[in-house]
Amino acid sequence: MIVKLTGRIDSTNASAVEETLNQEINGFSGEIILDASGLEYISSAGLRVILRIKKSNPDTKIINCKLDVYEIFDMTGFTEMMEISKAYREISIEGCEVIGEGANGIVYRTDPDTIVKLYKNPDSLADIQHERELARKAFVMGIPTAIPYDVVKVGDLYGSVFELLNAKSFAMLIREGANVEQLAKESVDILKIIHSTTLKPGELPNKKEEVLKWAEFAKPYLSAEVYDKVMKLVNDVPNTNNMLHGDYHIKNIMKQNNENLLIDM
Repeated sequence: MIVKLTGRIDSTNASAVEETLNQEINGFSGEIILDASGLEYISSAGLRVILRIKKSNPDTKIINCKLDVYEIFDMTGFTEMMEISKAYREISIEGCEVIGEGANGIVYRTDPDTIVKLYKNPDSLADIQHERELARKAFVMGIPTAIPYDVVKVGDLYGSVFELLNAKSFAMLIREGANVEQLAKESVDILKIIHSTTLKPGELPNKKEEVLKWAEFAKPYLSAEVYDKVMKLVNDVPNTNNMLHGDYHIKNIMKQNNENLLIDM
């Protein structure tokens, strides 16, 4: 159930707002989404209204908060008690140059300094947040990674924003006639950096365990002989804590002022 919060909620109208919200909720026991896109301000009296709704409906969350409103929730500890998300800046990609495309997204240049990786799946927010966290960890570990600094909306889709001045993907450079052997060498150099980087156990997902799950899922579709070969192939891979890249290709490597950066971890 989606319930909209609008205007200001303070001591002058908190009781009336609470009564209206309770009438809308009307005993509903499932997930309640409070859409705060129209909420301009909320005082402590309004926060207590939200708290009572949260106590009655533990699965309550708040979406589309303006920055000022989100900061109130964050300052008062509400962001630790429940799921609260900011409203995302909306942009247009009309007329923007496509500089790369993969299975999951399309990369647009929106201005000379900025690119946006737009995800094709409208339910990609969790993937975007996960990728941002991976990018941060990789950057800290010395991997040449571009870190997205903003999340935006384009229609019903979401995208990650990167500040990359006049950057071009390896794929685009090859189409423009760049030296393929040199780019191949630079691509391998990045892989060597990634594969020589070791992490603490559990710091990132275990890819070997993930591949074993894939093999188990495919078991009904494989002969016993092929399944056994696949399992042996995966199990024979040594258990290490070396970093891997899950989707390494020339469309995910950007060159900026002779520096190579990954835009997808």
